[in-house]
This record gives sequence, C-alpha cells and structure tokens, in this order.
Amino acid sequence: MAGNRRYIPEAVKQQWVTMSAQMNSRRIAQLTGSSRRTVNRVLRLSRLTGSVVRRSLEGGRPRLLTMHDVAFLVACVERTPDIFLSELQSELREARYVEVSQITIERTLQRHGYTHKRVSTLIGFSH
Repeated sequence: MAGNRRYIPEAVKQQWVTMSAQMNSRRIAQLTGSSRRTVNRVLRLSRLTGSVVRRSLEGGRPRLLTMHDVAFLVACVERTPDIFLSELQSELREARYVEVSQITIERTLQRHGYTHKRVSTLIGFSH
C-alpha cells in the first residue's frame, strides 16, 4: 500500500522516542493517532541507528574503488607520504589489479582527508 503513506515530521517521531520511556507503543499510537506499526518502526529505527529518520543510500554512480582498494591506497600514503599519484596508480594496478585514473586516486584520497596530493607524472615534469 504505497499510496497510503503520510509524512510524519521528524520532531513528532522524536517525541515518540521520548514518550517510549514512559509508555508502550500501543499507548503512543492511541495518543498520537498513528498506527502501532508506524510507531514501532520509528522506535526500532531509533534503537538501531540513533536516528528517527531513514537516510537514503548514497546516490549517483558507484565508486570504482572498493573499500579494500581505498585501504590499500591509504596504507601506501601512510608508508610513503611523498609518493606521487602516478606511483600510487602503478602500485594499485600491480597489487590490486585495478586500473583507475590519477584523478580518481586524488579524489579518493581527498575524501579521506589527504588534501595535498598533486597529480605528478614523469612526462612533462619540470622544475
């Protein structure tokens, strides 16, 4: 029954969680005019996640690098902080059999707090 849904403000759901310390879900549903199932879902979500609102999964295009690939890159940078992106690209190719661009590696490292990695290649490198 997808058409049967109605929006319940986050503040109301938060009130239900507060009320649940003093009363059961059936009583909360009676007092608020909501279904017991809805109240139970919100209370369960609050217990499991600490939030009364479901967060959608990340949208957009899937990442090219898995969490293991990212962990490998981070370990390489931790081991050799002045490593070039071209070297990281080669290491990733040889060790993890993953072929991605240097910009993908750079953006991945930026998402993980490494902000001073610059794209550097041997071709066109000048002083």
